[in-house]
Amino acid sequence: METRATFRLCGNAGLTAAAVTSWLGIQPTKTREADAVAGGSTLARGASIWLLSSSPYIESGTELSEHLHRLLAILEPHTEALWELVSAGYGANWYCWIASHATEHAAELDRPTLQRLLALPGDLWLDVCGDTYDG
Repeated sequence: METRATFRLCGNAGLTAAAVTSWLGIQPTKTREADAVAGGSTLARGASIWLLSSSPYIESGTELSEHLHRLLAILEPHTEALWELVSAGYGANWYCWIASHATEHAAELDRPTLQRLLALPGDLWLDVCGDTYDG
């Protein structure tokens, strides 16, 4: 099994990634502002994005819950500020990438982890595939 999780905040119309960093005081894994050109394209993005990933790369043999616990440990002390950002117009989600090979492996999220996620903004997005990451 290969996994990684990323907490994402997206903003339109003047809601910048730099403002998220300033507001939270957390160094993101990656940011892109709304007017930045996305890799290889000549078109600018229509939204800013602030990303905090559980690890620099997709990890093999690490359960999804471990990735979420890493992010929760960083973000939970900032719960109020995260809700303020969402109230200000930012969109939030928890983007989780899971690859399981031919041998079946279920990603398990226990109730305490789900309760911790529910206390913070953002929907849970699961990108589940059967092959390894090619990029």
